[in-house]
Amino acid sequence: MPVRRATAIIIRSYRVGEADKIIVFYTLERGKLRGIAKGARRPRSRFGGALEIGNEVELTYFEKEGRELVSVDRCDIVRSKFSELREPILAATFEYFSDLVDAFALEHDPNVRLYRLLRASIGSLTRSAHVEAKARYFESWLLRLAGFYPRRKNCAACGKMLAGSDAFYVSEEHRIGCRSCYSGGLRLGADTLEYLGQIWLLSPEDIRPPSSKSVLQELSALNCKLIQEQLEKKLPSHQILEDLMREEIGESYS
Repeated sequence: MPVRRATAIIIRSYRVGEADKIIVFYTLERGKLRGIAKGARRPRSRFGGALEIGNEVELTYFEKEGRELVSVDRCDIVRSKFSELREPILAATFEYFSDLVDAFALEHDPNVRLYRLLRASIGSLTRSAHVEAKARYFESWLLRLAGFYPRRKNCAACGKMLAGSDAFYVSEEHRIGCRSCYSGGLRLGADTLEYLGQIWLLSPEDIRPPSSKSVLQELSALNCKLIQEQLEKKLPSHQILEDLMREEIGESYS
């Protein structure tokens, strides 16, 4: 079996057997990988705390043709967010990010921009105050990188510029259009479309909540609709995060 190396972010960890773990990595070089770490749960495991979720690591593994799981040989920490991600709302946010990556990313299909998005978004999780804005940011960019985000600058029907005016997302056509062309669908205010423009320009570290709470509500509804259209299901981690935001931040995020 050839030895391979990759830079990776740990997005999942499962117990298996008496002492092992199955780990899901999102790697820079190879995309999503699933591997088994033998003896990872033993007190004196050679992996130490390297396999905690949220860690960015240098991964050494063996891959055998025909096997679904790679065999993890070594894992060295590059950056650890484990201590910060123990805060419930930040842990729930990362769990949601991980679910989205796991659901949308194909195995052995690298996407450098998705890796950078995940890395930067995890790095930005330092305070609960901006969690909702960061969640909407991550959803929007992941959907865009996957090719599922509709164009927002011009009406899909007449070509009119949408800047400064309200619009509608029409699920049946997977389009955003102006009031003149579409009288129904999911409403998107002018401020929401403007905020999306900021998302495409800013890093997750720099994104801040908009002045109007309705912007994030509309964006949440749009992103949730787009995700469900592709996955044909709701992610439980999404509802858990929304409930925590209502409880900890004390506002309505539905």
